[in-house]
Amino acid sequence: MHTKQLFLKRLLPVVIVVGLFICPASAQQAVEAGRRVYDEQLRVKLDEQQTAARQMGFDGGGWFNFAFFTYEDAASRKERTLRQYELRLWGNYTIAGVHTFYFRGKMGYDDWNSGDNPDDDGGDDFNNPDVERAWYRFDYDRLIRNQTGQNPPAGFQIHVGRDFYQIGSGLALALPLDAVKLTGRVGDLTVNGLLGKTIVHDTANIDDSGSVCNHMDRCFYGIEVKYSGFDRHEPYAYYLWTNDHTDVRGYIDNQEYSYDSRYLGAGSRGSFSLLPNLRYELEYVFESGRSFPEGANSAEEIHAMAIDVLLEYLFDVKKHPRVAFEYIWGSGDRDRRVSSTSTIGGNQPGTRDEAFNAFGYRDTGLAFSPAISNLHIFQLDVSALPLEEIEMFRKMEVGTKAFFYTKDARGGAISDTAADASNSWVGWEWDAYVNWRLTSDLAFTVRYGLFFPGAVFDNRHSRHFLFTGLTYSF
Repeated sequence: MHTKQLFLKRLLPVVIVVGLFICPASAQQAVEAGRRVYDEQLRVKLDEQQTAARQMGFDGGGWFNFAFFTYEDAASRKERTLRQYELRLWGNYTIAGVHTFYFRGKMGYDDWNSGDNPDDDGGDDFNNPDVERAWYRFDYDRLIRNQTGQNPPAGFQIHVGRDFYQIGSGLALALPLDAVKLTGRVGDLTVNGLLGKTIVHDTANIDDSGSVCNHMDRCFYGIEVKYSGFDRHEPYAYYLWTNDHTDVRGYIDNQEYSYDSRYLGAGSRGSFSLLPNLRYELEYVFESGRSFPEGANSAEEIHAMAIDVLLEYLFDVKKHPRVAFEYIWGSGDRDRRVSSTSTIGGNQPGTRDEAFNAFGYRDTGLAFSPAISNLHIFQLDVSALPLEEIEMFRKMEVGTKAFFYTKDARGGAISDTAADASNSWVGWEWDAYVNWRLTSDLAFTVRYGLFFPGAVFDNRHSRHFLFTGLTYSF
């Protein structure tokens, strides 16, 4: 017992020092992760407007969004509340469907309850007007179709500017970027080439180390090949490589920060002839490259991988019930001491970095919302339109999700730095949500998540997160 107490006394100062050089995970990451779930849901709705814009002439409009967030800061057990106001204006100009120019600006205001802002300033935040989307697209296929009335056997598109880009299903990359995307097509074969750069002032780093966590300067180069010649299946493969140019703020002696990663992925999406209402998505990613371990200035090899499997069944009956199951696995590194996503407290010198870290997006729960590194995540999602026979509630979707989390490497860290016990059971989360299109111009959403920590946490106090959002389009 004396030996164990002596060990804990020596370990405690180390943990405290490490914690000083990692972004405050409990408060800031909690709201950012929860808001990412809301933002991603909103982004899908807004980006649909891009494809719905007129195919000739000028079109424009805007959105006003109000969102309310309340969540528990697990470390301080403090309730934090935020009201978010956002205004977006957009314009689209299209010439015969061949040349398309799109612009979307955004400004907003974050109204925190007194003392609730997890940032250092502690006050409210005014988000200055910013360019959220700005791009130009040339469509050669449409040009030939306009001239001849027939689809050409081969064609291409050029897409240049600030937009949301993803590769594959978005497991490796799903980010707003300043980029050039070239799409070539020959028959049923499509090839996408991507050359992009992060929006430096608006992109948080995947590395949670304090010197680099709030900003990221990175270049992306990718190629993706898709085949649509099968009746019900669309297989694809891609290769994505990244170069990290993020500047270090608050340099620590004998510590370099750089994460130059490569991703080789393959997958497929589609349905089955015997069960046409059963949709599937499957993707496997192998990650290589080089990253810097903790306390060293020489890089180590990255050797990691991830798998995502989604099955979704749509019942062709009244109420339109839907059931989906998803399994996500991100490999872990057993010698990462504090965080699976940070250099500080991360991989140890002289060892290969086996933690999967990427730039994609997956819904991993609202209240917990971990990165997928070193986790097996099982998700069950059920939803329906319970009141579709009533006109007012015809487009109101009600659903619930359950998430179960276990570690890949029992002794390794996950993205939540409070999960410091050597155990496999991380916990589970229950979410409930409502998505309601009240009118063609007004949409409402609400989601509540409650996370129950498992044996890897010393603090077993449950966490919750609630958001509601109202979007008016004009």
